[in-house]
Amino acid sequence: MAQTIEIGYALDRRSGNFIVTKIDHIFPASSKFHRQQICVLPNVFFRALPSVDRRSVANVIQINANQAHELGFIVREKTEVAAYDFAFTA
Repeated sequence: MAQTIEIGYALDRRSGNFIVTKIDHIFPASSKFHRQQICVLPNVFFRALPSVDRRSVANVIQINANQAHELGFIVREKTEVAAYDFAFTA
């Protein structure tokens, strides 16, 4: 099963770019940890997420790991982390 990631996006009217935030429910909003937030050009945004309505200015949606990577997020697969830990603890 593919990993799904929840993101929120909003169109910045000043620059015309999308501000996209990876929502991680592990860290509450008041946490000292920062969430991944990136600025994405509109053409890149709609190329990575073709199902999003072009008239939409803000929303919260579910995407897969490949789409998140295309947008520019740092995405770690759970299997890669486990394999990395195993490789260096042995």
